Amino acid sequence: MDPAFAPLRGVVFDMNGTLVDDIPFHFAAWRSLASELGVLLSDEDLQSFNGLKNEDILPKLVGSDVTPERAARLIEQKEETYRRLYRPHLALMDGAREFLAALRAGSVRVAIASSAPPENRAMVIDGLQLRDDIDVVVAAEHLPGKPAPDVFLDAARQLGIAPFECLAFEDAVSGVMAAVRAGMLVGAVTTNNPAATLLAAGAAFAVHDFTCMPPEVSARLPQAPR
Repeated sequence: MDPAFAPLRGVVFDMNGTLVDDIPFHFAAWRSLASELGVLLSDEDLQSFNGLKNEDILPKLVGSDVTPERAARLIEQKEETYRRLYRPHLALMDGAREFLAALRAGSVRVAIASSAPPENRAMVIDGLQLRDDIDVVVAAEHLPGKPAPDVFLDAARQLGIAPFECLAFEDAVSGVMAAVRAGMLVGAVTTNNPAATLLAAGAAFAVHDFTCMPPEVSARLPQAPR
């Protein structure tokens, strides 16, 4: 069967900015840290951080000669600020819970592939009671960060599904590029970037949230919302 028409047996979600609309809170935390360090961050700087691992972001902020110990302290400070700011607003994207339920009903396997640190993943996944809806959570701690495809390839491997049988959802340019490089069909979620930017990065389609899918995608997802 042509992979372009094959049934989609797995869905791989990025977390930040995709399942939850929390990127503005990350940006606020980065601005707070940068202000303490005397660094001015533009909107373009912040958007370039989206989807990257903290270990790849921090040298852009303080220089490549930052020691591992100082980097770890600064990263934890930023993440504590993010969690304090976002926790009162914790919520799934519109339609996400219903979409996850439809995927479960259709026996479509589900993964989260995230660059977020463990405490942030736990806050979102446990705080929103998603454990029963997710088969696999793939962390990027020991993998090359996006736009390298490794986290998506590992998600497919752990799901036991070929990458071309997976649909990935991403909100960041680096994440879209990573999922495309992994060989997945990519849906862009336009929380933080315009559709044109994400489509140019390789996404096959763009949606504002999970309340509906393009008909040609729904047709490949058993019992997916239409």
